[in-house]
Amino acid sequence: MNIDLELYRIFYIVAKNKHMTRASEELHISQPAISQSIKKLESQLGGVLFIRSNKGMELTNEGKMFYDYVKGAIELINNAENEFTTFKDLSKGEIKIGASTTLTKIVLLDAIKKFHIDYPNININITNDLTSNLIIDLQKGKLDFIIYNEGDIEEKNIKTNILCEINQGFIYNEEYFKDNIKSFNDLNKYPLIFQKKESNSRKFIDNFLIKKNVLLTPKTEVVSQDLVLEFTNIGFGIGFGIIELAKKNYPNLKELKINKELSKTKIYIAKNKNITLPFASKKLVEYIKK
Repeated sequence: MNIDLELYRIFYIVAKNKHMTRASEELHISQPAISQSIKKLESQLGGVLFIRSNKGMELTNEGKMFYDYVKGAIELINNAENEFTTFKDLSKGEIKIGASTTLTKIVLLDAIKKFHIDYPNININITNDLTSNLIIDLQKGKLDFIIYNEGDIEEKNIKTNILCEINQGFIYNEEYFKDNIKSFNDLNKYPLIFQKKESNSRKFIDNFLIKKNVLLTPKTEVVSQDLVLEFTNIGFGIGFGIIELAKKNYPNLKELKINKELSKTKIYIAKNKNITLPFASKKLVEYIKK
């Protein structure tokens, strides 16, 4: 049977009011139109739903049984519509983001802070992981969007856009080192601190050095930008990190003059083409882009 929900809704309103005039006022349609809808529904069902009299519309025994089921269904639909509206109005919802800890700090935090002030009832969940793992979660629908730095994503179902640019470069603590470095090859004379090869930051500098025909061997490899900066700050060596983050958190850290040869690093936002962003996530993306 082809179900016409409008016929069920009209039946529900008539049965609830037990009167054609009151039903017509609530539905904002004429009484003849209501009568035609009831007759059509009865024809589809193959039975009589109402006993019509001067007093109004009384349900038959079969109509009472049918009303009990339809009433529950209509109320569920109404509840779903109301719930949907709360999500649309951003009075309820959840956002699932993927990003590295570093990009969470320098790209997301300020936007999330402002967003939370405006929409305090939205839950925000952030997954910090390698970009490769975040892409897998994005494809599976476990994340709404991800933020990542320089690196190619070739998956067909992923759409990427540039958010902003940041500066990466070599940094040092002037209490322990001096900027006497004239070329990238000179860096081999110093202990170097890099992120591990799996990170996009490491891939960025490795690709740059390959083009320069320079091979640098770090003394220390760590998993995060934070550790690169901390080790550099205590004089463990010359680190390669995000300049904005270094200047913000470690006033003693300076950048080498040769950094001017390095290009800016692009920051991207990636979404799953096959999944529409929830209302709350769409709004947060607007805050991030400001």
